[in-house]
Amino acid sequence: MEKESIFKKVYDFYSNDFTSQEFEKLILKETPTRYKYYLKSMSKPRQHKNKFVEIGSFIKNLSLAFLRRLSPLIRIIYSVLVFAFIISYFKADWNLAVFSFVVMNLLLVFEVADKLTARDELDVARDVQTSLIPLHSPEDNNFSISCHYETAKEVGGDFIDFAKKANGSYYIAIGDISGKGMSAALYMVQVRLLLRHIAEFSETPKQTLVSLNKNMFKHIKKGLYLSAVLAEVCGRTLKICRAGHNPLLYYNSVTQTCEEVKQNGMALGLNNGILFENSLEEVIINVNQDDIILFYSDGLTETMNANRVELGVERIKQIILASSHKTSQEIKDDILSDVSKFRGYAEVHDDLTMILLKVK
Repeated sequence: MEKESIFKKVYDFYSNDFTSQEFEKLILKETPTRYKYYLKSMSKPRQHKNKFVEIGSFIKNLSLAFLRRLSPLIRIIYSVLVFAFIISYFKADWNLAVFSFVVMNLLLVFEVADKLTARDELDVARDVQTSLIPLHSPEDNNFSISCHYETAKEVGGDFIDFAKKANGSYYIAIGDISGKGMSAALYMVQVRLLLRHIAEFSETPKQTLVSLNKNMFKHIKKGLYLSAVLAEVCGRTLKICRAGHNPLLYYNSVTQTCEEVKQNGMALGLNNGILFENSLEEVIINVNQDDIILFYSDGLTETMNANRVELGVERIKQIILASSHKTSQEIKDDILSDVSKFRGYAEVHDDLTMILLKVK
């Protein structure tokens, strides 16, 4: 019984936090990212007819790239320990082998500690960002609404939001900050707070985006830009303004067609003058029962498979047409299922965000 208990404790220790999602994350996200990290400083391997020579060249270049990332003192100590471990093998000096192996692992433990500290900070940042993403869509007697928010990295630059107005209507916002990772996430938080504040005092989506653009130039670093779609929902009427973002998709249940709603609009942060304001164009859509509207980021249509082929907007249209009789949640799930099948084991390149509305 004691042996079984010890075995169970060891088993629980290694398997307690292990999930299929964790394995998928390691293979699909973290491994390609780590490889690219070292690839930046790796020399290109010379082409050789002998595959073993090519493999040896690759291992050498990867090892050098790893050593360059270590601090100078750690690099020297680690190299000496590796050399000592190799010498101990040929001399059959197991005391030296054990010593070098133990010290080498201690060095790696301290190096990994920095990464674990950074990961903890990323987890905090992710929690903060996630707390700002709406958990529930607004209660609306005219629409059923489903949302999806997925980041390519620990944190992302996409955002979605719903903002109620004093007149009883509400805004739907979706946007994509330039860049990825921590910097994009921090700017996303700033932009979202600005948008929420401005939306309370603006009468139309166009006015809101014009004011947001001016405030971005005042309060946020230059060189940052934001694509966005802002829609005011009032009853079964949508007033939509697009600023350099993907056109939303509109399924008309009467004609049974799914089309892009395209209108002019420059991304925010590119121009602070009249050029930006004049570029914006508002459109009004009066929807009917069973109509479907999809707001999405480019991470959806630009999802790539292992052959680096993009999913494309036409495929999303076909899914909506085929699933138009289903609920908003089911249609969203169908889209995500098709994205997952199409992507397979390819690396996730961009944040994937969408808001789907279906008229009741």
